[in-house]
Amino acid sequence: MLLDFTQIIERLAAVPPPLEPVPSKRAAVAMSLRLGLRGPELLMIQRAVRAGDPWSGHMGFPGGRRDATDDSDIACAKRETHEEIGVDLDVYGQLICQLSDVNTGWRADRPEMLVAPFVYNMVETPAFDLNHEVDDTLWVPLDFLLDETNRGRHQWDWRGDVLESDAFSYDGRLIWGLSLLMIDELLTIISGRNTASAPVNRA
Repeated sequence: MLLDFTQIIERLAAVPPPLEPVPSKRAAVAMSLRLGLRGPELLMIQRAVRAGDPWSGHMGFPGGRRDATDDSDIACAKRETHEEIGVDLDVYGQLICQLSDVNTGWRADRPEMLVAPFVYNMVETPAFDLNHEVDDTLWVPLDFLLDETNRGRHQWDWRGDVLESDAFSYDGRLIWGLSLLMIDELLTIISGRNTASAPVNRA
């Protein structure tokens, strides 16, 4: 049974802060929750198709690489969210917790980068103003993600090899990869769910 929204916020708020970040290239994203008409929902974006972007067209979260103007990972997440979807998280959101860093360095031909996910309660839903990096936004019900029958497998090609990983298909959109790793940790915290792909390790 899906927890109510207050219980979800309470469980996430109890997450301890992460240890000092490992030195590396850094990025950050914002995972925004709201209580919608269909119950608790998670905001996702569909990235625009762009040449040279390894996540071109993928479902993900507002965010991006940390740059010299960002004095912290959370400053990066807030700046990127404002740039990509026009939302000021200081106005429309309340920070709940930070999840574990997600490592993007599985490809030998790309330098390692760690992504810090920050979970927000979007207390009011503004009109989105998408920039050229984002094609669409989508609110995904948490009860859909918590239902194991909705979880499938996705085959994809990497350098001529066919690989397979977990995935969700919602409203014709494929949710997998780094985004699913973040979602799995979120679901583990709020429900006690245990999945093979969840990278829950705060030690």
